[in-house]
Amino acid sequence: MARRLFWLAFLGSAAVLAAVPEFFGDQAEPRAMPRVQRLGSATAENASAPAVAPSAAPEVAVPAADLFASQSWYVAPPPAPAMAASALPPPAPAKPTAPPLPFKFIGKLDDRRALQVFLLRGEQVLVVREGDLIDKTYKVQRIDAERMTLVYLPLDVAQSLDVGSAL
Repeated sequence: MARRLFWLAFLGSAAVLAAVPEFFGDQAEPRAMPRVQRLGSATAENASAPAVAPSAAPEVAVPAADLFASQSWYVAPPPAPAMAASALPPPAPAKPTAPPLPFKFIGKLDDRRALQVFLLRGEQVLVVREGDLIDKTYKVQRIDAERMTLVYLPLDVAQSLDVGSAL
């Protein structure tokens, strides 16, 4: 009979524990999850809710995130250089030009055989006629009444210089 009494007491206490879990604290009942409020969202329910007692757990603001979003470690390679630009030949260098004339016209003389022109370069005075070479750089190609034509020999480029009006 002692055995029956033992089992009866054991099963009775198990039934009481299953029926009345709140008497034994938080360990018997799983804890309720706190409500999650999204940042920046307000509902009518939150606006009309009474103030929370200080002993209650505060609501936790947790941003919504997709925990199972697909992720990739792939990094795209840099774009290949444009083939069209490299297929074209490089642009031709600019055609060299003659420097500006270093001479200044100071006068001319017509002695009936040839027209002579007086030029100033720096502090040096030059007297030139048609066909003369100046320092193996310039050649006097032609002298007219109003214009003198000089050829820059390294590039074979003609340049002109005003020599006043007709005499």
